[in-house]
Amino acid sequence: MELTWRERLIHEPEWYEFSRWPLADIQHLSPENRRRYNKNQRVVAGVLEGCSLKDVAHTLNLSPSWVSQLMTRCLGGREDAPPALTQGLIPHKRLARSTRKRPLGTLTATAGDRCAFEFVLTQAPGLEDFLLKQIRMAVNRNRRGQNLNPGSLHAQFIAYLESQNWPRNTYPFTTTSRGYESIRRFLKRTVTQLRMPKQPNRVILPQAAPVFAFEEIQIDEAHIDCHGAAAVVLHGQMTPLRLGRISLLLARDSGTGCYLAATIALTAHAGASDVLALLEQLIQPWEPLTLTAPGLTYAAEAGFPSALDESFCRPTFGIIRLDNALSHLSHQVRRMICDHLGATCNFGLPKNPKGRALIEQAFRRLNVDIHRFPSTSGSHPTDPVREPSKLKKTPPYVSLRALEEAVSVLLTEFNVRPLANQGAVTPLEQMRFQMTDHFLPLRATAIGPGLQPFERMKTASVRKGLRTELPRINFEGCQYVGPALNNAELINQTVIIIFDIRDIRQLQVSTPDGQRLGVILAPKTWQRFAHSLALRKRINRLIREDVLSRRDPLGGFFNYTMAHRHLPKEALTLVQLSNDKTRDDIAASGNQTHHNNISPRDDPALEAKLKSLPDWDAQMAKNRR
Repeated sequence: MELTWRERLIHEPEWYEFSRWPLADIQHLSPENRRRYNKNQRVVAGVLEGCSLKDVAHTLNLSPSWVSQLMTRCLGGREDAPPALTQGLIPHKRLARSTRKRPLGTLTATAGDRCAFEFVLTQAPGLEDFLLKQIRMAVNRNRRGQNLNPGSLHAQFIAYLESQNWPRNTYPFTTTSRGYESIRRFLKRTVTQLRMPKQPNRVILPQAAPVFAFEEIQIDEAHIDCHGAAAVVLHGQMTPLRLGRISLLLARDSGTGCYLAATIALTAHAGASDVLALLEQLIQPWEPLTLTAPGLTYAAEAGFPSALDESFCRPTFGIIRLDNALSHLSHQVRRMICDHLGATCNFGLPKNPKGRALIEQAFRRLNVDIHRFPSTSGSHPTDPVREPSKLKKTPPYVSLRALEEAVSVLLTEFNVRPLANQGAVTPLEQMRFQMTDHFLPLRATAIGPGLQPFERMKTASVRKGLRTELPRINFEGCQYVGPALNNAELINQTVIIIFDIRDIRQLQVSTPDGQRLGVILAPKTWQRFAHSLALRKRINRLIREDVLSRRDPLGGFFNYTMAHRHLPKEALTLVQLSNDKTRDDIAASGNQTHHNNISPRDDPALEAKLKSLPDWDAQMAKNRR
């Protein structure tokens, strides 16, 4: 999404201070361009201090439109790309490659031929790949290739366009040379690029292995090789269900081998919100789970480093290594790592996990104990410990809650187990020793106000009909209303809305200049329990397909998942809905007790039976032979 310079300042308010802008080397500029650069600095500094565009333009004898263009050149651009900043102040500096935005001209309506060749490469299907293939075979001296020259490549270019029925009344058929010069330059540039020596474009691993705490952190996610079960109470009867496999997100320190944080995502594939939850646990105190499964206890002094002291929640992280998963490449994940945590992202080479061998080893060690469960999926399709087909017809005996508790106990136990490469010292002791006796830097406080990791910002318009309707904002298929919009001056005006992707039942509204107006709420049909942005999109898709009704979408989706509870994926969605609703009820009532069942239970006899049902016992699993 393209951002204006005003929207950029709302998203990244740290650029309001011109002193934070990077310095530009202007020694190589001519005296005239250096004078214009200094004048551009005064223009930008005046606007950032709060002066209006007209006042700045009048002071420096410029036009307001020119001032706005300069601000857009420095701060505008795509949302997922950094702004140009001081590079935009340099006169005549090309910030981006020229592209053609207008359609090609015809014989009767000429529109110029600027960037027409690049436009044809993108519009003609398969043309660029065809030309690159011919040049690559010529450079590699392939036996099926040719000894190309500009004339032969131009002939293939024209023949390909004629085979694709390219219009004869537009470029290149409207020019005398038919794009010969563009083909010649394209051939020369491509051949030069292909003959350049191939060198690695980035450093994947450091020269020396990390030895200090928090110098390098490796993060990855993987499926837990075990199926769990959950109990659904429907019409006074309890029905056990087989759940799909869940994902475990884990962070491990490379210098000490200590596990820093872990979170479980009740989905087949972890999303960006799950990665943000893991990163948030790095700076939040760890609290142990309330163990309910028989035979499971935390080892003495076991836990994560964030539970030791307040200083463990504020370290300075060095490099955070991830893979090339789409959830890791999210702009919000990179922004939290770089801006909130002050660390450096490293995504490594695709399909090459050697740079994160430590975290891969962690999942392999965890699977040794997870494979002891009878409902394990094994390491591969032919694993002998894999769950037999006759057991897949019935729900597993291990509940989801017991599986989560077992993973938590195993991870914390690894932190108090001595390691040979640490001199027979446990990772937790090594972490404590370095934090108390070494000069490890701590992370500074936030540089200024900004969005939280789970918050998003958008612009919206306030609408109101001709009848006595309340002013509203349309967001994700719902009309949000509230006292914050009850102002006649806001009608048909643009406002800024901020929302939490984990719960979008309410939106925070503010004016473009930063004045906060208040909170607006979604319709009552969407207020039954907390729901995320991804869940709202899925429900709206089912509504458009006439699967659910608009009268009660959340209740209809709950009934939809109940009707398809025999599918492991839908059963896992049902458990996730139950957990969100339970947490919402606990937050509303102030009660801290935990409930794992899907529906409230009013029958005392059924309550007693559910309490007597064991989740997991040590005798239920056999040692792996």
